[in-house]
Amino acid sequence: MGIPLEKVYGVSTFYAQFALQPKGKYKISVCLGTACYVKGSGEIFRKLEELLGITNGECTADGKFSLDSCRCVGACGLAPVMMINGEVYGRLTVDDIPGILAKYN
Repeated sequence: MGIPLEKVYGVSTFYAQFALQPKGKYKISVCLGTACYVKGSGEIFRKLEELLGITNGECTADGKFSLDSCRCVGACGLAPVMMINGEVYGRLTVDDIPGILAKYN
Protein backbone atom coordinates (compact mmCIF):
# COMPACT_ATOMS: atom_id res chain seq x y z
CA MET A 1 0.00 0.00 0.00
CA GLY A 2 2.96 2.28 0.43
CA ILE A 3 1.71 3.44 3.84
CA PRO A 4 4.03 3.29 6.85
CA LEU A 5 3.12 0.58 9.38
CA GLU A 6 2.75 3.10 12.21
CA LYS A 7 0.01 4.94 10.28
CA VAL A 8 -1.92 1.71 9.67
CA TYR A 9 -1.52 0.79 13.34
CA GLY A 10 -2.63 4.29 14.43
CA VAL A 11 -5.85 4.10 12.43
CA SER A 12 -6.61 0.50 13.37
CA THR A 13 -6.24 1.19 17.09
CA PHE A 14 -8.09 4.54 17.03
CA TYR A 15 -11.44 3.27 15.76
CA ALA A 16 -13.44 0.87 17.95
CA GLN A 17 -14.80 -0.94 14.88
CA PHE A 18 -11.33 -2.26 14.04
CA ALA A 19 -9.70 -5.05 16.03
CA LEU A 20 -6.20 -6.46 16.00
CA GLN A 21 -7.39 -9.71 17.59
CA PRO A 22 -9.95 -12.09 16.04
CA LYS A 23 -13.50 -11.92 17.38
CA GLY A 24 -15.44 -14.98 18.47
CA LYS A 25 -18.64 -16.40 17.05
CA TYR A 26 -20.37 -14.89 20.10
CA LYS A 27 -19.24 -11.34 20.85
CA ILE A 28 -19.79 -10.44 24.50
CA SER A 29 -19.81 -6.75 25.43
CA VAL A 30 -20.12 -5.72 29.07
CA CYS A 31 -21.10 -2.14 29.81
CA LEU A 32 -18.71 -0.53 32.26
CA GLY A 33 -20.38 2.88 32.09
CA THR A 34 -21.19 4.69 35.33
CA ALA A 35 -24.72 3.34 35.92
CA CYS A 36 -23.73 -0.25 35.14
CA TYR A 37 -20.47 -0.09 37.05
CA VAL A 38 -22.16 1.24 40.18
CA LYS A 39 -24.63 -1.66 39.94
CA GLY A 40 -21.89 -4.30 39.67
CA SER A 41 -20.80 -4.71 36.07
CA GLY A 42 -17.17 -4.88 37.17
CA GLU A 43 -17.92 -8.14 39.01
CA ILE A 44 -19.85 -9.41 35.97
CA PHE A 45 -16.84 -8.70 33.77
CA ARG A 46 -14.45 -10.46 36.18
CA LYS A 47 -16.74 -13.51 36.31
CA LEU A 48 -16.74 -13.70 32.50
CA GLU A 49 -12.94 -13.44 32.46
CA GLU A 50 -12.76 -16.28 34.98
CA LEU A 51 -15.23 -18.57 33.20
CA LEU A 52 -13.90 -17.93 29.69
CA GLY A 53 -10.20 -17.74 30.57
CA ILE A 54 -9.73 -14.54 28.54
CA THR A 55 -9.58 -10.83 29.24
CA ASN A 56 -10.73 -7.64 27.51
CA GLY A 57 -10.27 -7.76 23.74
CA GLU A 58 -9.41 -11.46 23.62
CA CYS A 59 -11.04 -14.49 22.02
CA THR A 60 -11.28 -18.02 23.41
CA ALA A 61 -8.95 -20.59 21.82
CA ASP A 62 -11.90 -22.37 20.19
CA GLY A 63 -13.10 -19.11 18.59
CA LYS A 64 -16.46 -19.33 20.30
CA PHE A 65 -16.44 -16.24 22.57
CA SER A 66 -14.75 -12.86 22.54
CA LEU A 67 -14.97 -10.42 25.43
CA ASP A 68 -14.99 -6.64 25.27
CA SER A 69 -15.89 -3.83 27.61
CA CYS A 70 -17.88 -0.83 26.42
CA ARG A 71 -18.93 2.42 28.02
CA CYS A 72 -22.67 2.67 27.40
CA VAL A 73 -25.26 0.67 25.50
CA GLY A 74 -28.11 3.07 26.32
CA ALA A 75 -29.90 0.71 28.68
CA CYS A 76 -29.03 2.35 32.00
CA GLY A 77 -32.43 1.43 33.45
CA LEU A 78 -31.48 -2.25 33.08
CA ALA A 79 -28.06 -1.89 34.73
CA PRO A 80 -25.85 -3.84 34.87
CA VAL A 81 -26.03 -4.84 31.21
CA MET A 82 -24.15 -7.07 28.80
CA MET A 83 -24.80 -7.95 25.18
CA ILE A 84 -24.07 -11.13 23.27
CA ASN A 85 -24.25 -10.58 19.51
CA GLY A 86 -26.63 -7.69 20.09
CA GLU A 87 -28.97 -9.53 22.50
CA VAL A 88 -29.25 -7.47 25.68
CA TYR A 89 -29.13 -9.06 29.12
CA GLY A 90 -30.02 -6.69 31.95
CA ARG A 91 -30.34 -6.53 35.72
CA LEU A 92 -27.58 -9.12 35.89
CA THR A 93 -25.98 -10.75 38.88
CA VAL A 94 -22.77 -12.76 38.92
CA ASP A 95 -24.89 -15.89 39.47
CA ASP A 96 -26.71 -15.31 36.14
CA ILE A 97 -23.55 -15.58 34.03
CA PRO A 98 -23.01 -19.38 33.89
CA GLY A 99 -26.63 -19.96 32.80
CA ILE A 100 -26.44 -17.32 30.08
CA LEU A 101 -23.19 -18.75 28.72
CA ALA A 102 -24.73 -22.24 28.74
CA LYS A 103 -27.28 -21.05 26.14
CA TYR A 104 -24.43 -20.58 23.69
CA ASN A 105 -22.67 -23.92 24.26
